[in-house]
Amino acid sequence: MGGIQPVFRAVAISCILLSVTMLVATPPASAEPVENSESVLDGRIIGVLTAPDQTYERTWAIRQGEWTSLMIDCDQCTVTLDIDGETTTVTSVLNVQAASDGTVRLSITSPIQEFVAYSLIEKIDEQNPTVRPSPEENMAFESPWVCQASPSCVDLNKGLHAIAATEFTPEQHITGILEQNVPEYVSIPAQGGESLELQLAHATSGIDVKVFYQTETESLFDKSLTQATQLPANTETEAMYWHAENDGRFMLKISSETPETAFAIKRVLYSNEHGSELVNISTTPIVEGHHSKTIVVDTTETQAVVVQAFHANITAELEQLVSGTWLTPQEVTFAHVHATYLYPYPNASAFRVTATAERFAFELTHFEFDDLDSQMEAPSLRPSSSTVANTSWPILQAPNGALEAELTLSIHDTADVFKIEISGYEESIHLVQVKVMSDQLDNLKLEMWDIDQTNWEIVDERTVTQVNGKIQTALELAPGTHFVRISHIDEANVTDHSWGSHVPSLFYLISTGYTVIDEGEEPYFPPDESTVMWGEVARWVMGLLFLAPCAYFGLIFASNRKTARELSLKTKQLAWFKSQMDAGEKAPSALRKSLDKSLQAIAQLDWATACNTWGPTDSEHRTEGLAMAIWRLDPRLAKQASAHPLMVGIHVLDGQWELAALRFDAPEGEPWKVVNVEPKFLHRGEEIFVDTMREGNLTFLTLELEGTAETVDVELNGRWNGEAMAARVPQTVRIHTSEEE
Repeated sequence: MGGIQPVFRAVAISCILLSVTMLVATPPASAEPVENSESVLDGRIIGVLTAPDQTYERTWAIRQGEWTSLMIDCDQCTVTLDIDGETTTVTSVLNVQAASDGTVRLSITSPIQEFVAYSLIEKIDEQNPTVRPSPEENMAFESPWVCQASPSCVDLNKGLHAIAATEFTPEQHITGILEQNVPEYVSIPAQGGESLELQLAHATSGIDVKVFYQTETESLFDKSLTQATQLPANTETEAMYWHAENDGRFMLKISSETPETAFAIKRVLYSNEHGSELVNISTTPIVEGHHSKTIVVDTTETQAVVVQAFHANITAELEQLVSGTWLTPQEVTFAHVHATYLYPYPNASAFRVTATAERFAFELTHFEFDDLDSQMEAPSLRPSSSTVANTSWPILQAPNGALEAELTLSIHDTADVFKIEISGYEESIHLVQVKVMSDQLDNLKLEMWDIDQTNWEIVDERTVTQVNGKIQTALELAPGTHFVRISHIDEANVTDHSWGSHVPSLFYLISTGYTVIDEGEEPYFPPDESTVMWGEVARWVMGLLFLAPCAYFGLIFASNRKTARELSLKTKQLAWFKSQMDAGEKAPSALRKSLDKSLQAIAQLDWATACNTWGPTDSEHRTEGLAMAIWRLDPRLAKQASAHPLMVGIHVLDGQWELAALRFDAPEGEPWKVVNVEPKFLHRGEEIFVDTMREGNLTFLTLELEGTAETVDVELNGRWNGEAMAARVPQTVRIHTSEEE
């Protein structure tokens, strides 16, 4: 009854508060009338909030021989149950059996608005044996509800027990009625390692449930589920658990000293658990189980694990994996009233926890207690000599901003030693300042040592405590390794607890400043003969590599000069290209490559010779400072089938053009679009950007225009000698000649 009273009190208080609230908030006569509303808890209707003088009804079908059980708790309500055409008024408890098939109607009314709590088993239809079967005797059973994972059946905010979340159905409850004080037996098959949970949810009078376990033999568990009196409506007893060591069946003996005792018992099996489970705290922070469970949690020597038990204490065995060996287990208790902290031993890499309880659940978290975010716990002493590897000492860089560290008093860490690495020329001197900040400066001491790099003796040292609310000092250091220590002033009294007991750590911040006082002289080391020889080879190789681009461009220039001289002896090259294509002696693509190659070579000739080489122009223009010429090319030389190829020559006679652009304008029709240019000048829309052209510059380029216009005007825009200028060829060029048409 100790477990029932808190639940009953909570339900009663909730009902009273709800009733008072509804009475205070009673609407005026002109407001909308209040309607009856059902209250549902975990999927089961537990009562109704009545509206004054309104009838609440609930109906269900019933067959001959089935029972209905109802418990009511209210103040001024009137409750009736209509079955087999007879109406019975219910004041507290009613168990009734149907004489024929039909419908049952539950009616509730009240002159006031109040909460009417009721617990209802609509249909009880069971034929449980009244004599306990022997272990080898078969017995019919309902398949038990099996809880595979906590999210599906447990709400850890409410407790460790499974929540049925339904009405009293055979899938999750054992329902029955004990007639004439005769006990009944219920079978629940189980596998080894499974646990059975029973919880009484409905009892019209006192009831006792004894649990046997049958394999080839039979044994009686020493505990039973007992309720001395009627169970108040919508309350539950404490959940109880029984464990199956081997395959077999639980046999429940359900008895009562009162005739016609109706009951509903939630029963659930928890699946068996074997072996160790590797738990990742990041993805599985909550561990739950029954009887016994072993988990392994990865850790580091600077990472503590925090265990918070839910609802009940847990007894456990704790082992640590240190340098590949599991140490002797220790017994620990995970309390539910406060968290338990597990600190790792040096070189530990995992915890193994074996939890033992009838039913348990706990949450795992972890936190780091390393120093300077180094993944290391700073040692308490300096290295004894220069031959000792000092990789275990975290580096305190100089200069550096405030870094976090702590004295982890739980593991008797009362001092942190950091190393300072100073680099520089020999004989140089460096001034390093160290400052410590904490809200417990009264308990801290700062020591700083200048170490002789040859014999590892102390050359100079500083020891300071708090002065004027500060702890700071400075020391002149030579290149090499030196050390700083932060320690607790009262080491004895802050470690009067056992190792691993959780006590608050002392946190502090440490920062450094750095100044070079004397730079020293850079050492000189004469090179050996091998270095001199290979240095000479490297210089020759690097020199030849630097000359390679010059040689390459020299060859290109010579090739262009040769091609230019050959072209200067020829005339009407464009006509020759056309004749070659007409005769089919060369493909247009091959001739196009030859034309592109000739553009750079012919630019080395004078303007008159270059124009004569290409042949008669289709349009040309000449002023005192600029000469331009346009040739219309054979359409077969175009890379795009629908494009119209042109060649343009530009000769700057005087001054300098900057930001120059060729523009191809369509006097009539849609605008032209430049789709290809050789050499690769930047182009967009109807313009080609040729940028800067100096006096004497000779440029030839080919282009392809896309569009449907018949003619094109060519002009050059830009800045000539710093002023905006435009030169337009006065003669319009026809794209299609009469011969082509």
